[in-house]
Amino acid sequence: MESKHWSCFVAIVLGVLIFKMHIFVAFADQDEDIPHNEVRNWALKFGVDLWEFGRQFTKMNEIKSRFKDNDIEVKRKDGIILLRELAAEVKNFMDFKRNAVMRLMDSAEQAALSELEGQGQAESPMGGQQHYDARRINEYNADGKLADGARHMDIRFMRRFERLPVNLSLSSILVPHGVDLDEPDVKSALQWSGHLDPLFQNNLEQDPALSWQYFGSSTGFLRRFPGTAWPPEGSKGSKLIHDFRTHNWFVQAASSPKDIMILLDASSSMTEKSFDLGMATAFNILDTLGEDDFVNLITFSEVVKTPVPCFKDRMVRATPDNIQEIKSAVKAIKLQDTANFTAGLEYAFSLLHKYNQSGAGSQCNQAIMLITESTSESHKDVIKQYNWPHMPVRIFTYLIGSDSGSRSNLHDMACSNKGFFVQINDYDEARRKVIDYALVMARPMIMYQADHPVHWSPVFVAGKSGGLGRDSEYQRRLVTTVSTPVFDRRNHSVRVANLLGVVGTDVPIEEIRKVIPQHKLGPNGYSFIVDNNGRVLYHPDLRPLGDANQYIDQLKPKYASVDITELELPETEFGNNNEPIEINKNLLNEMRGDMIKPKEGETEFTVMNHYDDSKRVSTRTHRYFYGPIEDTPFTLAIVLPEKYGSHEFVSQQEIRHSRNNVTEYFKGDNWRVHPDWVYCEYNSVSDLEKERESSGEYSPRDQEPSFGSPEEQVLHFLSRAGRPGWKWMSVRPKSPQPHHNMHSGSNGNAPGSSHFGSQHQSSQGSRKAEPYFCDRALLQSLVRDAMVTDGLDRNTTGSSSGKEDKHPIATLMAILKRQGYQKFVVATSFVATRSGLLRWIDHVKRPEDTPEPHFSEDNVRAMDTSWYKRAIDQHSVEPDSFVYSVPFGSGYAIKSNATLVTASHAIFVEHRGHKAAAGVVGLQFQHDSLAKHFINITSACTGMTGCKRTCASDNLDCYVLDNSGFVIISEEMEHTGKFFGQIDGTIMDSLVQDRIYKRVTVNDYQGVCSDADNPYTAAGGILKPNRLGSWFFNHLLALSAAWLSLMPASLRAWPQEEYTYDNEDVVFVDNNYSDEYEFGNENEYNMQVDQEMDEFFTTADVEYTTPPPRQHKPHVGPRFSPDPHNARRCDLRTDLYMLQPERLNQGGQNNPLKGKLTNCHVSGCERPFSVQKIPHSNLILLVVDTLCPCGSKQLDIEPLEEAGVIGACSTRRQGQEQESRRRPKKCINYHPEEIEIQQCGRGSTLLHMSGSVIVAHLLMVTVTFVLANA
Repeated sequence: MESKHWSCFVAIVLGVLIFKMHIFVAFADQDEDIPHNEVRNWALKFGVDLWEFGRQFTKMNEIKSRFKDNDIEVKRKDGIILLRELAAEVKNFMDFKRNAVMRLMDSAEQAALSELEGQGQAESPMGGQQHYDARRINEYNADGKLADGARHMDIRFMRRFERLPVNLSLSSILVPHGVDLDEPDVKSALQWSGHLDPLFQNNLEQDPALSWQYFGSSTGFLRRFPGTAWPPEGSKGSKLIHDFRTHNWFVQAASSPKDIMILLDASSSMTEKSFDLGMATAFNILDTLGEDDFVNLITFSEVVKTPVPCFKDRMVRATPDNIQEIKSAVKAIKLQDTANFTAGLEYAFSLLHKYNQSGAGSQCNQAIMLITESTSESHKDVIKQYNWPHMPVRIFTYLIGSDSGSRSNLHDMACSNKGFFVQINDYDEARRKVIDYALVMARPMIMYQADHPVHWSPVFVAGKSGGLGRDSEYQRRLVTTVSTPVFDRRNHSVRVANLLGVVGTDVPIEEIRKVIPQHKLGPNGYSFIVDNNGRVLYHPDLRPLGDANQYIDQLKPKYASVDITELELPETEFGNNNEPIEINKNLLNEMRGDMIKPKEGETEFTVMNHYDDSKRVSTRTHRYFYGPIEDTPFTLAIVLPEKYGSHEFVSQQEIRHSRNNVTEYFKGDNWRVHPDWVYCEYNSVSDLEKERESSGEYSPRDQEPSFGSPEEQVLHFLSRAGRPGWKWMSVRPKSPQPHHNMHSGSNGNAPGSSHFGSQHQSSQGSRKAEPYFCDRALLQSLVRDAMVTDGLDRNTTGSSSGKEDKHPIATLMAILKRQGYQKFVVATSFVATRSGLLRWIDHVKRPEDTPEPHFSEDNVRAMDTSWYKRAIDQHSVEPDSFVYSVPFGSGYAIKSNATLVTASHAIFVEHRGHKAAAGVVGLQFQHDSLAKHFINITSACTGMTGCKRTCASDNLDCYVLDNSGFVIISEEMEHTGKFFGQIDGTIMDSLVQDRIYKRVTVNDYQGVCSDADNPYTAAGGILKPNRLGSWFFNHLLALSAAWLSLMPASLRAWPQEEYTYDNEDVVFVDNNYSDEYEFGNENEYNMQVDQEMDEFFTTADVEYTTPPPRQHKPHVGPRFSPDPHNARRCDLRTDLYMLQPERLNQGGQNNPLKGKLTNCHVSGCERPFSVQKIPHSNLILLVVDTLCPCGSKQLDIEPLEEAGVIGACSTRRQGQEQESRRRPKKCINYHPEEIEIQQCGRGSTLLHMSGSVIVAHLLMVTVTFVLANA
């Protein structure tokens, strides 16, 4: 019995010992650590194999040798000289546009003078000429006959004009809502402005690069050339356009800069309907302001309040962001108390006076816009105290409704202070009548008759691009508009000063960039232009907010306003105490100040560059060269990378002296040229037509004579260059001398003797002086690149040298290498050169039904691609290396063999001790073949003694990461293309702490967030309509609309809300708020013509809430673009990662860096890992022990919206308000005789109705209102 108990005891003890032994063995294995020497050998073999494979397959050495076998030179660039050369080209280009506009202005004033003074004396030379109403062009009935009132126009599709069908001899008329073409003033302006058609046509002949030309009449119609139908084919817009008279190009050309104080009555004497109408009036005034203007809006009742707290006691620049901020805040206002007009006026006068005396603001026009429903007096005492006798502040008054007593008082206030009185009865009038203030402010300018300021609008997204690229049809282009006012120069018996309108022309940014050739800036070089306010006209990182097709549908531009400091992102360095060192930021601000002055100069600092939808980041030191573009508000800057941008590779093939026909080097369809670069082009359509007719080619009448592709255009000119008599036209035509206004006095010249009349038929100094332009250096560089890369598709896996080694051992080695290379399944190999040439070879036949675009379609702009830019930068890190990448999140496509690895390598050619980039070679091969090769290498032991653990072991995880921390290879295929921090954030954090990766915070000041996540929470309850009352109300409104439609037109002027808030939330809040007040919903006020009348009156149950705090939690910013209707600008930030390769190569020893995570588990185990640089690549090998069960957190690189105060009151935006700016050169705000002008107001369009009609209508509205509130 005892022996049995003893046996049991021994068994238990042995069991415990065996259990402990298992644990010990497990941790002993873990303590054995990772085979670091094997890791080093695996990385070395894997890197060398890839390098040799890529080097042989791309034939990089052969390409470099071919370049060196020809005449080459590596020249040093002089940045300042290059800047001056490019600035002169831009000035010349802009001079053409400005002169075209000035000729239009001169001709328009002459035509109006002749036509209007000749009325009643003789038949107009235009006779009864009909205009072409764009709404009725080429309208046909079902039977094929022209519809009644329609007109036929011969049209042809033109790329230059947004790919629309146009007529190059005629203009067409576009009409906003509320403009009647039968009004006498409108008919008169239509008549005389018809004289502009020949000049429109002549301008286009002199400068075929001109885009749309305009005459916008103050009476409300827009004459646009060339003529086309409206709406455009494929547009969802209506036949009416947005009122152009509120657009920047019109208003800012018509008046000098201004400080505007808007006083909005928010007292309980205002009805909700009147306040909504007053708010719409204020919003329309705000929409007319530009970045040279300053503004603030206050509401007044018993006390004066500033809806935007941080705008209190300030005038702010009228930027789109600030204007949107004001709109958002005003929507949360609650009506209360009585109106204290004196307090409101005193506040406005005091603030304007302070800005005028301190030298702040616009230092030009100043005005108060008073919006109210009623006032019992004209407030002469306070006006006399602050504004008389000199009247430095104009007063414009807007009466909401038809209070006859208030009408007289407000009329007196405006007329006695050089202003204008307007009566507003509906939303249509709120839109149309606000422009009157600009016409009044233009009076001094008109009366002097001397200066016609030229205005350049901010950039906006317009219609389709006119490029030849295969994808250009789907791209929209950026545009600015240059414009100038047109004055009435007649003598009148009564003193008046009429603005006839504004003329202008669109200037596509893609045309400006053509005269700043990318090949002169080199790889990763770029240029940008800023205006007098520091806003960019263009920049490679400019991303304008989408406009929801409002331009295509309504001709309503959505202007972009982005400061240069929001695009150039300086690197922030940190000192010993982790204190930020802002040296680069200070240098950027100094450069911005110099560019605004404007001043020529140069500087150098380090910036962050983001790629691939802001998932990757790199730092690069740039050299900036900047200087003014004379006679414009702009300054040009060119940017050259410090390490390699100061030298350029020069190698050209003289075409005419070539022994072979150079087109032989462009055979086949496996090559492309950069579609946005100008190699050669005809200066006009007629020049191309003449050339084609001479060669027996003819184009269809309804199609623009054009080339089918950029490649066809290049081949055409290469053929011409080989013919006898060829001349290089490598200098662009020079603009004629700037137009000078020849008018003298108020009479001007006699009819027909204008400056234009004597010169417009001359082609001297026009762009059509030569039939074509060719960039000789670029075209001959393209030919040399084609020669060097020609024939590389033969013997792709052969020797890399022209002199192949015939030694038997070398032959054997070559055979063995080829067998090894067959393990990598190559889909495409390619080469992209400095001349914009892309040549490729497809090694695998593409399935015909594949939805994926071909490599050439996505990479035709090779120099702009991520793989090109990164390869050039990688050369400075490790010259003999490739940059590898896989598509983001591509792991789930691995099983279908659809994922391709892209590898690229930069070719630098050395000459006389200097190097410059000639191009980039690369290939794409299947990911699974790469992964198999990696597994084969890392599953074997390379040492003589063997090893216990490899990547095939269960207790080791092996990863290949790129220099941004993305997984290239993992044992889990779904990890491919994923950020490693999302897989194992703990290890990623350790890699950052060990300085293997550097964490970089990148700010995106052009972020786009959905308004569904709008942190501007409505500071009050949203109106909730009573369902039953609303139902009765809607139906009675429909009956009311039907009843009104039966009335004579003259009686249908009762205010009707045809324009309402789009998806509006009407909000009420307690006005006793503090400076921490939270604004209301900031959905943009957007007028839509076709709104139904049932949105006119609003009856509701109202909930009142306390404003929430202005802080908000950050939310993830979407990488996709939200619906543009609900999109808003926001500041985003994200943490990205950069490999620090020098950390893995300290002292020239490529030894693995050993790391260990401690305190991972309650058992006290540790988790070692090993990191090894993979040579000849941008990759690292990471091997992680898996035995110790460490918890793993996740890191994210998705952008987050900045937490805390947002919008205009954020610290960053407040700082922007203090940044320097340069005022326009001229301010014309005073003329001593302006006081004689008596015209200072107009009232409602409501005509006198019969008493019975008015009573009947009032009864119906009263009953409707009572039912709706039941």
